[in-house]
Amino acid sequence: MQGIYLDNASTSWPKAPLVAQEVSSFINECGCNIARGGYERAYEAAAKVEVCRAQLAELFTCSKPRNVAFTMNVTQALNTLIVGLFTKDDHILVSGMEHNAVMRPLFQHHIPYSVIPCDIQGRLQLSAIESLIQHNTKAILLTQASNVCGTILPIAEVAQICKSKGLLCLVDSAQGSPYESLSMDTMGLDAIAFTGHKGLLGPQGIGGLILNDALSHTIRPLVAGGTGSISHEFAMPSFMPDHLEAGTQNLPGIIGLSSGLQYHLAHADEIQAHEKRLTEHLLEYFLSDNRIKVIGLASAEGRTPVISVDFTSYDNAQVAFQLQTLAGIETRVGLHCAPLAHKTLQTFPRGTVRFSMGYANTNDEIDTTIDACKEALHQLGELS
Repeated sequence: MQGIYLDNASTSWPKAPLVAQEVSSFINECGCNIARGGYERAYEAAAKVEVCRAQLAELFTCSKPRNVAFTMNVTQALNTLIVGLFTKDDHILVSGMEHNAVMRPLFQHHIPYSVIPCDIQGRLQLSAIESLIQHNTKAILLTQASNVCGTILPIAEVAQICKSKGLLCLVDSAQGSPYESLSMDTMGLDAIAFTGHKGLLGPQGIGGLILNDALSHTIRPLVAGGTGSISHEFAMPSFMPDHLEAGTQNLPGIIGLSSGLQYHLAHADEIQAHEKRLTEHLLEYFLSDNRIKVIGLASAEGRTPVISVDFTSYDNAQVAFQLQTLAGIETRVGLHCAPLAHKTLQTFPRGTVRFSMGYANTNDEIDTTIDACKEALHQLGELS
């Protein structure tokens, strides 16, 4: 049975054309390190890394590519922000839709926070922000879009509030970008944490941070070690990106991400329109079936290509298993590493079944998914 992959919010698959080829070519034909070797292949590899920085700077409208620093994933990038900027004497605001990549570092490092409430559809309550600001509040850190229900948060409006209140505006773009544009310079953001393996169509194991100049000088590195620069000093280099890039980087991942970015930058409008059509098609069915409860917005507007549903009369895990068995449909079931979001959406602790579309999915696959949902519910109804 040929599978239907609807778990792109976990990681995109298939990756962009040529990603695997570029990764393989780098490993087989270059394979050396950067900022260490004084030979041509090392310089060529370093140049490819700088191309990727420039692509990310273009995507996120950052005027200084050197302020793009690579990490192993967006979780490490968020930990770098949280541990590198705040202490237990500070206070920050987060949204009610945050992932554990934000909540666990706050908990582990005892950094005080308050939650900006969201409604049951995942929409941020902007009017609540001012009353939550304390004398020691330093920042608002929030996800660009919910990984559970796909609702897109109003980043531009939050950035304006941050500017008026003297707060940092820090964004976790893992789920929102590149489906929803995010501009460092235009929006006045202080930092963007990104991942390469979801909407950017690169391989797993690569992510990073984009900082404005002020933060690039004040953030404390999460990891210290060799950079190939200022090697006579024990202190980490004060300049970007070396300040945050200790140790050997995931060069195959960066090369693969560059290929994914090249594909995305060439096809962005086409991909977004296609994924939106698929989302509308599947959402229309879910909304029409009274055995299924759609979590979040009842429209494809204001959401990413992510739909979470609750099969209210049945065990969601059992339905997900039936879909896999009947038609090879691959989804994600449970709490999606975001218990705070599920509490906001009133789906905790039951969780949901999440369907997340990607550029390679087809209309026929969505038709098959709809038919499989109907058949799964029919079979489970006969058993009950």
